[in-house]
Amino acid sequence: MRIIRAILEEHLTVRRALCLLVGLALVAVSDAASGQGRGKDATGPRMEIEPEEFDFGEAEQNQKLVHEFVVRNVGTEDLEIHRISTSCGCTAALATERVVAPGEQTTLKVTFETRRYQGRYERTVSLASNDRRRVLQVRVQAFVRPPG
Repeated sequence: MRIIRAILEEHLTVRRALCLLVGLALVAVSDAASGQGRGKDATGPRMEIEPEEFDFGEAEQNQKLVHEFVVRNVGTEDLEIHRISTSCGCTAALATERVVAPGEQTTLKVTFETRRYQGRYERTVSLASNDRRRVLQVRVQAFVRPPG
């Protein structure tokens, strides 16, 4: 009798564990389908930048190359751009607006000075904001031809 009781108790424990796992799986699938899973949550400010990278192609020395990126707030609260930094003094970046309402966008104007460089160069621009992901980056690159 003890053996049968032990088998039944073990069977019930396994059955409870399976029910719990199935329940958790259903909750996870439900959250993913409704867009509320981790990484999919767009509550609060949410910054997107397009494009993430721009190639100027070939350029000459001592040129100022300019490209405008689009910064969108796809979140539900105002996006506040706190800091814009560049990887080199030859690159400058300026946002038209520092506060972007939900559903709105602003322009990020990036200027890269080729100076006396030669060869392929890549520079990054970092934007720190109140988005939970904190810092996003964009890249610009160019191949600077030597003179002559």
